[in-house]
Amino acid sequence: MSNLIRMILVFFGVFAALTTTAATARNVAADVDQIAAVMKAGGKSAVVKSAGGERYVLSETAGHQYAILALGCNDDGNLCKSVQFFVALDPEKSPTFEAMNGFARELRWGRVYLDQEGEPVMEFDLDLERGGISQPLFLDNVAKWESIVSAYAKFVFGK
Repeated sequence: MSNLIRMILVFFGVFAALTTTAATARNVAADVDQIAAVMKAGGKSAVVKSAGGERYVLSETAGHQYAILALGCNDDGNLCKSVQFFVALDPEKSPTFEAMNGFARELRWGRVYLDQEGEPVMEFDLDLERGGISQPLFLDNVAKWESIVSAYAKFVFGK
């Protein structure tokens, strides 16, 4: 067998191995159990149920609990399209509307507002429709979320 044919066979063998590995790697989808399992590897998540029976992931960063909610689900509560990271903080005194707007102007990631009780809330949406995203990219988004939760908490609590 000529060297050229050997090189071609090696190339196709390596190509097949790489594409098989990429194809079998499971992307993170808007699935509460899968997200909890991915995050549990870092030792910080649990699946819980709301009073209405909705399941979500509960986690914590910098002493603040947050939820990851599956949204855009079918009637069975699965095949969801996106997730929303959600944190509500409870300071003694909430920031003013003007201060919240100032913080929001500087914040690229996340959405901040005062909820109906006047508590400061932050949300971060992640589209996982059409096959989801890789686990490393999902965990990068979790790290980004946790860094902005920390910054938001410092703002809200005046630290």
